[in-house]
Amino acid sequence: MKGYTHIAGGLLFGFLFGVKPYALPLAVIGSTFPDIDLKFSSLVPPKGKKKSLFNTHRGITHHPFWVIALLTLWGFLENGFPQYGFYWEFVYAFWVGYLSHLVLDALTPLGIPVGTSYYPRLKIPIMKTGGVGEKFFALLLVLSLMGILYLKTSA
Repeated sequence: MKGYTHIAGGLLFGFLFGVKPYALPLAVIGSTFPDIDLKFSSLVPPKGKKKSLFNTHRGITHHPFWVIALLTLWGFLENGFPQYGFYWEFVYAFWVGYLSHLVLDALTPLGIPVGTSYYPRLKIPIMKTGGVGEKFFALLLVLSLMGILYLKTSA
């Protein structure tokens, strides 16, 4: 998925998961964070070398382990230190954005890793990254976001 689709998805998930408005920027950051491995693209193995979770895009940063770890961290902080709940809203928002990223990437042919190696992968290949399907899907996300904003402001 392209960045604009992840941002729209992160915002939509943020509203659907009840992220506080002041924490929505962290949902956007979380929705793009798993692609940080693109910044280190020199780690991508040369053609013919075996891919692993640690040497390619959509590897370790796209593993569902991080969604579970972030949710566990948020739950621990929220329950262990409730007096700082304002700050934990930002952790929750980041988690929601991260979750949205993995859900959206699972809708592509490459999918996301689910095991202890690069394969097997969870994928529901309904659109290609950058293709017409993704652009249409991004439009649907934005329209859904606009609908939610309308309903929230008119209630």
